[in-house]
Amino acid sequence: MRGFIKTYWKTLLFFVVVGLIGGYFIGLYALESYPPQMQQEMLAQGMSAGMLGLISALQSAGYGLVLGAAGIWLGRKVGLWKDQRHITKKPLLAALIISLIGGLALIFPDLLFFGKYEQALLDMYAVKPTIPYLLATVTYGAVIEEIMLRLFMMSLVAFVLHLLFERKNKEVSTAVLVAANVVSALLFAAGHLPVNEMMFGLTPMIVFRCFLLNGVFGLAFGWLYRRFGLRYAMIAHGGCHVVSKLIWILFL
Repeated sequence: MRGFIKTYWKTLLFFVVVGLIGGYFIGLYALESYPPQMQQEMLAQGMSAGMLGLISALQSAGYGLVLGAAGIWLGRKVGLWKDQRHITKKPLLAALIISLIGGLALIFPDLLFFGKYEQALLDMYAVKPTIPYLLATVTYGAVIEEIMLRLFMMSLVAFVLHLLFERKNKEVSTAVLVAANVVSALLFAAGHLPVNEMMFGLTPMIVFRCFLLNGVFGLAFGWLYRRFGLRYAMIAHGGCHVVSKLIWILFL
């Protein structure tokens, strides 16, 4: 345990610090996303924006520390965790390309297809994203969600599948890693259903959109994690949000 902490304390500290920052802004964004009546009820109960942000920050930091440590341990067991010290050009380019494609795919399907069936999607773009929302997407979204769904969940699923079906094999097969990526991508998509329900309502089209877009993005981030390492999944995840929000702010 001492050796593990000595090796990864800087990484875990990064997870905790970003968790505190991202969690705080997630709390602020969550409050401002609630209907006005619910906001008033929470304020009347003494739940201020700052308090909600603090609670969310502590929770998010806990995710970063506990799931981050468990994910690194599991990732090492199944060959997914990569002890890299520097950013390299080829995987960075892959992450940036996915960022660009993903950022465009977060906007244009709504404008060209989904918005024709769900007016609430188009109405969303009439209001520019707030500062807490922007900061939450590039901290909590890009880092903590990747810790939860790729580093921890994808590694855990691969670990369990290997124990169940490949116990006699020393190496984890590509098939198991791909299956783990699919499972984590589906869970990643399912995890976005509550916010979709709050914003748009869960119609069949909204559910289809949620699983299609988030599922595809999840597969792409999982591929980056498997091939190049977690940092590139985080870069791509954050980049998708940056590109889409820039389009939203500047052109819509």
